[in-house]
Amino acid sequence: MTDTPEHIRDLQLKLWLSKTPGERLYQFITDNDAMYKALREYKIKNELPLGDLDPVAEYLKREKNSSGS
Repeated sequence: MTDTPEHIRDLQLKLWLSKTPGERLYQFITDNDAMYKALREYKIKNELPLGDLDPVAEYLKREKNSSGS
């Protein structure tokens, strides 16, 4: 983002680098999971196709198509 001042970005980087690699990995996984869930809920709410956000449904669809052939 370009609207964050340089001194704030420097502070954010300093805080990020002060964490252990395990803490950074945990934060990444937590943030990624939250974004995934938010996007999935938005798509469901707006009746949009889930696409790759619903791997189980995609697997079942492929199984159904392959067994019906």
